[in-house]
Amino acid sequence: MGKSTLLYILSTMDTDYKGDLFIAGERMGNKTGEQLAVVRNEKIGFVFQFHYLLPEFNVLRNVMLPGLKLGKISQEEVEAQAMAHLKALTLDQLALRRAGQLSGGEKQRVAIARALINQPLIIMCNEPTGNLDKKNTEIVFEIFSQLKSQGQTLLVVTHDNDFASRTDRINEMEDGKIIKDRTVRNQTLENLNTPGG
Repeated sequence: MGKSTLLYILSTMDTDYKGDLFIAGERMGNKTGEQLAVVRNEKIGFVFQFHYLLPEFNVLRNVMLPGLKLGKISQEEVEAQAMAHLKALTLDQLALRRAGQLSGGEKQRVAIARALINQPLIIMCNEPTGNLDKKNTEIVFEIFSQLKSQGQTLLVVTHDNDFASRTDRINEMEDGKIIKDRTVRNQTLENLNTPGG
């Protein structure tokens, strides 16, 4: 099992594992695929190496989609929240632009706004800066730092040692096992229950 596989298990997208996975105190192993989809939509935000924006929609609609799918608040409220996230990420001026017209760095920031729309407990990121240049990598890191300072939990899988070295905690994996677990900055972090493997 590798880093990405672990992330897919923790995010409930991969259910082929031994052991137990709990999210917000709820056991995931006994849930149906439909129930797991609800958990993902309510509690987990995703940022991937590839942004997975829908090119036929504008930026605002792309950010709104998970909120509309969850259906807990009105479309107007979802739109207001989406605009607030875009503004916080200095993207509000691009709200009506088609996703395909954005730069790589802009697309990734839109993906972060989309990940935040349902106010997730955790944002899970798989190589979020893998396709970005140094400048945009720094922008994404600063966004993550701001989110963390606001109490947002992030779990980031990365091969970028410089990016990892500036985080609070690093777990290094090799051949499916955690070989190093170290706190980089002296801060209290919650223990994460992970499935066996």
